[in-house]
Amino acid sequence: MRFISTKNTLGKIKNALATLALGFLAVGSAQAGIIDFQAQSNQCNADLTWVSDGVQGISIYEVQKSLDGVNFTTITTVRRGVSNSYSFTARQPEAQVRYRIVENYMSVEPTMSTVRAVKTSCDIGSIDSPAIGFYPNPYLTSVGGDLHITLENESAKMLNIQITDITGRVILKQENELHRGLNQIDMNLSNLTVGSYLIVTSADGLAPNADRFIVQK
Repeated sequence: MRFISTKNTLGKIKNALATLALGFLAVGSAQAGIIDFQAQSNQCNADLTWVSDGVQGISIYEVQKSLDGVNFTTITTVRRGVSNSYSFTARQPEAQVRYRIVENYMSVEPTMSTVRAVKTSCDIGSIDSPAIGFYPNPYLTSVGGDLHITLENESAKMLNIQITDITGRVILKQENELHRGLNQIDMNLSNLTVGSYLIVTSADGLAPNADRFIVQK
């Protein structure tokens, strides 16, 4: 069988190749990712700001933290907005935390920002500061996993944790032995229903501290 090339056919082939090339360029530009990510200490918080390249196809940004620089955990998600500039303030009782932003796309692999380390000037003192952090908040039942509770400890030996609803009814409780320095405690909340809750913490007879968190699907 013999094929006859015509100008029309060659034109169609050129157009197809051009379209394919543009497709590759679109993916390449999407993979360019975040063009600037900064993280600064603000007393007991870390102020995070980032600027996106603004390409199409971005779904959400994940804000991730790590205590060792190797294992990262998502502490919150931020939906794509009209502006290309974003910010998030993370509670940081720990002496040093590393942060990064993961840019998720609908059709290509996610990209990650530069990792930034933040050392806080937060005066932790003892556990009754109260310098207790927890994440993720909101907690997503569709994602599952644990609620991570972190704190710097100087002298307390035991930490009591209660999860209550907004009426004060105890849903979960847990007692944990503490060591000097940085502690991380994990609680599985996958059985909680959607709503608002309190995490109540106390140690060695000290007055309890209550913080609000939200459970979403």
